[in-house]
Amino acid sequence: MSLSEDITRLTKTLRESHDNRVASVSAQRAATGKQLADLQAAHRETAATQRKELQELTATLRQNVATMIHDLDAERARLTADQRQRLDTFKRNLQQDVASFINTQATARRANHAHQRQSLDTFLSGLQNRTSSFLADIHAARVALQADQTSAQQAWQQFTAEQQEIRAGKPSPSADAETSDEFNAKARPRRAGKRRPKASEE
Repeated sequence: MSLSEDITRLTKTLRESHDNRVASVSAQRAATGKQLADLQAAHRETAATQRKELQELTATLRQNVATMIHDLDAERARLTADQRQRLDTFKRNLQQDVASFINTQATARRANHAHQRQSLDTFLSGLQNRTSSFLADIHAARVALQADQTSAQQAWQQFTAEQQEIRAGKPSPSADAETSDEFNAKARPRRAGKRRPKASEE
């Protein structure tokens, strides 16, 4: 085979190889482009799906949060009302207990005051009775002492008068007359003087 034929065949082979490579690269480029387009479409679809799911999740979460807040507000309002009711009940019970305690203490204080007043009145009455009796006894003792002192003074005056008469030279009276004079001297003040009231009459 001649050189020209060999060159021709070689150039043909090179041209075919080049065309095959160009075709292969074009096919790979087309396939890669299609694959990239498919990937981008899938990515866009996935992104859209995720965006939709995220929006739905956000809406659901927002709704759940709003429902939870509403439930919490309702529960807080219920607890507030329950606490207010319990506080009102406790306040009412406390007021009733305090009022009952005050009434009980007032009743006990009035009873104690009445008992003390009665005891004091009884003590004062007894003290007045004992004082009156004591004063009556003192008055009776004073009256008896004054009467005794008067009788003693009269007897002494009678004795002094008799002694003066004896010194003057008059005869001494007999025993009977002496006894009679002494009796008369003791009895005379009672006849001449005013009657002294008894302790029970004063």
